[in-house]
Amino acid sequence: MRKVGLVLGSGSARGLAHIGVLKVLHREGIPIDLVVGSSMGALIGAIYAKGIPPDEMEKTFQRLTRRWTITSFFPTPHISGFVGGSMLERFLHTFLENTDFCDMKIPFTAVATDVETGEEIMLREGSVKKAVRASMSLPVVFVPVRYNGRIVVDGGLVNPLPVSIAKEMGADVTIACRTMPNPKENAKSIKLRMKNWKIPLDIFVRDGRIRLPNMKKMFFQTLSVMENEILDSNLQKANPTVLIELKGGSFKPADFHRADEIIRIGEETTERVIPTLKGILKG
Repeated sequence: MRKVGLVLGSGSARGLAHIGVLKVLHREGIPIDLVVGSSMGALIGAIYAKGIPPDEMEKTFQRLTRRWTITSFFPTPHISGFVGGSMLERFLHTFLENTDFCDMKIPFTAVATDVETGEEIMLREGSVKKAVRASMSLPVVFVPVRYNGRIVVDGGLVNPLPVSIAKEMGADVTIACRTMPNPKENAKSIKLRMKNWKIPLDIFVRDGRIRLPNMKKMFFQTLSVMENEILDSNLQKANPTVLIELKGGSFKPADFHRADEIIRIGEETTERVIPTLKGILKG
């Protein structure tokens, strides 16, 4: 019998769409034999692999407020990153508690990046909570995590959608879920803004019509461009059996309080590929 691997990619708040994907796969009886996740995909994947049903996940994320998001993601600065991660770790504990990888109901791997070497790190032993925290440690936003003697950060930097790892784990059929927004729509606008940076700073001060780009938006847009390039390259090599691409909806990276909308898009997108997926599994 063929082994089915589920691959959940990075995407910040858009990664909540993975819950919608899981709801449909669960409802349609699609078997999942192993799970691989990167960044936000590592969080949702770990919760599912532990045995927590998608509906229960949904209820918890629906309770998140804008205030919680701001408190968790933008509190006082830390020397190694803007957020120490204590709020995030408490949230992770509500789902993962002290779970070890050997306790998971479904084999699971989280992906992270060795910040010193740039290597892709597969996290699959020890504390699941710590592994997920490491996989979600976006540089400059979250403080890095020490994991088995290495300093690791967000897995999306090297493998935003780790299909290759699912295949290494023995998956014959890979279902990959891409939630990252495509930055191409904004590419021209971003390039124009970056050209403006070449103008001396005093011009920005004197001329009220010219303004510096919003640093936060530029950071996330630059990250999106970079990760999408890596993702496209990796997809060409790994070639998942079924690719679920989430399109539509204008969501900011910290829009976790819009869980209902994001999860619904995940459901609707997955429902469209179910006939194809069932055909592949029957074949």
